Amino acid sequence: MRLLPCIKSYDEGVDHSKQIDREIKEWIKTYNEAIKLLLLGTGESGKTTIIKQMKILHVKGFSHSERTAMIPHIRFNTHEAIYEIIQNMPVLSIGLQNAKHVRAQQYLLKVGPEGPQEYTEEYFDNVRDLWQDAGVRECFKRANEYQLIDSAEYFLDRIDLIGKEDYVPSDADILRCRRKTTGIQKIEFKVKVPKSMHGGTQDFWMLDVGGQRGERKKWIQVFEGIHAIWFVVACSDFDQTLREDNSQNRLKEALILFEDVWQSRFLLEAGIIVFLNKQDLLETKIKQGRSIAPYFPKYNHFEASGDEYTRTKLFIRNLFVNLTTKKRERRHIIASAERFVVLEASRARECYFHFTTATDTHNVRTVFRDVHQMILTHILSNIGVY
Repeated sequence: MRLLPCIKSYDEGVDHSKQIDREIKEWIKTYNEAIKLLLLGTGESGKTTIIKQMKILHVKGFSHSERTAMIPHIRFNTHEAIYEIIQNMPVLSIGLQNAKHVRAQQYLLKVGPEGPQEYTEEYFDNVRDLWQDAGVRECFKRANEYQLIDSAEYFLDRIDLIGKEDYVPSDADILRCRRKTTGIQKIEFKVKVPKSMHGGTQDFWMLDVGGQRGERKKWIQVFEGIHAIWFVVACSDFDQTLREDNSQNRLKEALILFEDVWQSRFLLEAGIIVFLNKQDLLETKIKQGRSIAPYFPKYNHFEASGDEYTRTKLFIRNLFVNLTTKKRERRHIIASAERFVVLEASRARECYFHFTTATDTHNVRTVFRDVHQMILTHILSNIGVY
């Protein structure tokens, strides 16, 4: 009887386990490298506010010099708020209710849209008088019919504080300060990792790019190496139009943009989290009697339990969920500043949704904790650990 040489048998299970061990070692080796998060969304959706929240939560907040540097921007926000309101009063056929305020109106219109060279006591007195006028308040209530920053009421209600010589902005003031994002902004921070996921700390890079149409052509520059997309939606914008295109509904623009991002093969490996943002403003609008139905007629047939606000926010979420399951018709898409550049993705993906109020630090802290764990799980699942 012939003896065969001893040959070690191949165990597929053992080989797969070794492969995973190698990949875990590779993961641990690169674990100290930054996880890159990219904030996307239309203009004024709240992306920059989230960047500011990360600074408050993970980078020791704002220094005194950073706070004082925000004063001119906050005062300008206050000016553009009152200026836009009084400029649009005749357009909406609304007059001042107090004749004594005509002089204040003329004063501010003469100042112009760029604001005064110096914010004097006389300036703040005129703003204060106008903000107390019933006609100005009526025009403010119809702000969805023209372009007005979300923080208008917040800052105008605090005109006495903002006008003080020793004014120093609070976190809440800074979070609500609106400045158009141009180019690419980045914040770096560290976050503790749960012990169940090896513990230690993890570096994060969060990138914010401008959301207006003209800024989107720059997005492709930051796609490489992105681990997760945070797509931010201003849910309260359902009855407003774009600042750069008065013919386009803001929420409809967000849906178009999200579909492009969802289908992009450039972002195929990135996890996608949708922040259904500005829930506080959405709830306020609904309580004031406004409805999403005139802008999205399908809402009339949407079935969901709860009050009008709950039904509205669930309907908006459903609009985005439907896009993640929709089979897109293959078509050539032309690259332009008006439309995001995509090449169709084919692999199955998951999308996570969170209802958020970006100006609420506690809310953002809670959501980030959940999202942080999801991102780590997503990365580890890619190498077969989860």
